[in-house]
Amino acid sequence: MPISYLSAAQISGLDLTVFQNLSSTKIGQLTQSQVAALTLTEIGALSSAQATGLTTTEVKGFTVTQIPHIPDAVVFSSNQLLALNGAQLSAMNETQFGRVGTAQIGQLSATQVAGLTTSRLSSLNSDQMAALSATQVRALTSAQVGALTTTDIGELNATQIAALTTTQVGWLNPTQAGQLNDTQVRALSASQIGALATSSLSALSASEIALLSSTQLVGLTTTQAAGLGAAAFAGLSLTQILGLEPADFAALSATNLWSLDTSVIRGLTPTQFGRVSATQIAGMQPSDFAKLSASQVAALSPTQLGALSVTNLASLDDTQLGALTVSQIQGLSPAQLAGLTPSDLTRFSSTQILALKPSQIGSLAADGFSSLDATVVGAMTTAQIAGLSAYQAHRLQTTDMAEFSVAQIAALAAGHIGALTPSALAALSPSQFQVLTPTQLSAVGAAALDALSATQMAALTTTQISGLSTGTINALTSSELAEFTSTQILAFTTAQVAALSTTGLTSLSTTEIAALSGAQVGALTTTQVGALTTSQVGQLHLLQIYALSNSQAAALSSASVAALTTDQLSAFGAGQLGALSTTAFVALSSAQVSALTTTQVQGFSSLQLRSMTGGDLDRLTLTQIGALQPTQVGALSTTLFGALKATEVAALTPTQIAGVTTAQLAALAAVDLTPLTTSQIAGLTVTQIRTLPTAVLDAFTTSHIAALTTTQIPSLTTTQIASLTTTQVQAFTPMQLNSLSALQISYLPA
Repeated sequence: MPISYLSAAQISGLDLTVFQNLSSTKIGQLTQSQVAALTLTEIGALSSAQATGLTTTEVKGFTVTQIPHIPDAVVFSSNQLLALNGAQLSAMNETQFGRVGTAQIGQLSATQVAGLTTSRLSSLNSDQMAALSATQVRALTSAQVGALTTTDIGELNATQIAALTTTQVGWLNPTQAGQLNDTQVRALSASQIGALATSSLSALSASEIALLSSTQLVGLTTTQAAGLGAAAFAGLSLTQILGLEPADFAALSATNLWSLDTSVIRGLTPTQFGRVSATQIAGMQPSDFAKLSASQVAALSPTQLGALSVTNLASLDDTQLGALTVSQIQGLSPAQLAGLTPSDLTRFSSTQILALKPSQIGSLAADGFSSLDATVVGAMTTAQIAGLSAYQAHRLQTTDMAEFSVAQIAALAAGHIGALTPSALAALSPSQFQVLTPTQLSAVGAAALDALSATQMAALTTTQISGLSTGTINALTSSELAEFTSTQILAFTTAQVAALSTTGLTSLSTTEIAALSGAQVGALTTTQVGALTTSQVGQLHLLQIYALSNSQAAALSSASVAALTTDQLSAFGAGQLGALSTTAFVALSSAQVSALTTTQVQGFSSLQLRSMTGGDLDRLTLTQIGALQPTQVGALSTTLFGALKATEVAALTPTQIAGVTTAQLAALAAVDLTPLTTSQIAGLTVTQIRTLPTAVLDAFTTSHIAALTTTQIPSLTTTQIASLTTTQVQAFTPMQLNSLSALQISYLPA
């Protein structure tokens, strides 16, 4: 019966002696399952002769538990070895596996190699490791690659290294990568280089990085390029750098890029240098700029140049700074220019400074701007001059002003002019000064105006004068105002005139006062008018007086009013006269009062009339008294009215009499009613008649009684009727008696 008919149990139950006596032929008849059923004792008793009978199919039946118990004397043939899987090969003891030759190792399939345990793979000796083919190397798994020791890595030859897939290369850890020797590094392809983890690539020594060809460096990823240390980059040659892809080059950190040798940096052409990013430029240290050539500096794009910090810009040496072109200069940012110190700016050429845009000129710090040579400032365009800041204008020196053309002066804004120091403004020549517009001069302060020379003041045109601000005018001192001519004073606008301080106004000469126009006089404030001296008021001509408002007239001092000539006073309107203060009004002289027209007299206010005394009233002519309005007559005090002279009383018209109060009539009756004419009596209103005190009525003469009209008589009260004397009653005419009511008649005295 063939041995293959035995069951697994029977096989495992064979007597050991029986098993040992089995021939190689019988052994060769065992099935895989029967081989797998052999006990470890039977396995350990297997002879070399018996083993030769094992077919490639049978050896596949060995379990990983059985294989370590196969006697060391048993040597598998190449075919038997090739039939084993990776797990079986890994189960062999060291003696067994150590006898596996390099040729046999090289015959292992990729599957067998991939099935080797990490410990078995690491147990390969150097000859066995070297025997691995490219196909076998590419079969290594992630676990196997990760388990390779530094010794294992060192045993791989260049061909094997080159055979690694990019995936396998990505599995290498930094320790393994750091073990690669120069030959192995040279064997890496560009794609393998790109597959290395950044940390693994960084594990390569600087000397190894320096070994990489430009072809290999093409494989660098942007992440790798950015992650390499400065020490590794410092050894790269120009050829290697130029081998980098643009994206990789742009990914280099500033530290790495500027760690390159000066010869490498300077070896970059302007076009190649254009690949340097703004971020890389911004990361430069001042010491890095020494590595740049003047031509490279001149090739910096506006973006690159704009990335320079103020410190870095200032760190350019004179040659580099001098290489900056006009377009580059015009690309500098306001922040960069503002940070330049005076010593920095002096290193720029005049051509470069004059190439700055107007907005850039205005960005220069005031200290830096003031350090510029006067000839440079004088050569600036009108647009650049207009771009100056107020701070810069304030720092302009007298030497700068001397260099300015009239066009440049005209380009200065009002803010610039206002910012000039008094000495700078005073440094302008007459021809420069004359181009200043009223708008520009509106910014000139009193202090600056005071610093002007007599020649400059005399050069001010009337148009320029009108541009001076009211604040400046108000601040003018007497001495400063004295420098203006009458023509210039006449050029003052009404607003400027109104802005004059009272001190300044009163310092004007009588000639200058007389030169003022009516509009200018009309613009004076009441405070200013009140401050005018008697001499100044005495110089006012008729047109100026016409221009005075009622409120201005009211502000005139009593001394000023008293100083007016009759000609001047004749120019006053009724409203102006009526606006005079009572103090000023009573200060009018007899000559002044007598010169007043009846129209002017009718302008007297009630307050003025009430303030009059008997002496004041005596200065009025009868014609003037007769011209008073009824309300004006009524405004006279009772004392004054009672003191009227007979001629003055007689001068009152019936219309004026209608305005007389009963109190005034009483005051007059207490003195003498005789001066009242019959026409004046007839002019009394019924209201006046009805309210006449009996004492006044008793003072009526028979002529006065006879003058009462038939309209007035009925208005007499019974009390008034009863107070009449017999003489007065006898003076009634028949018509008057007929006008009496029955009640009034009953009260007539007997």
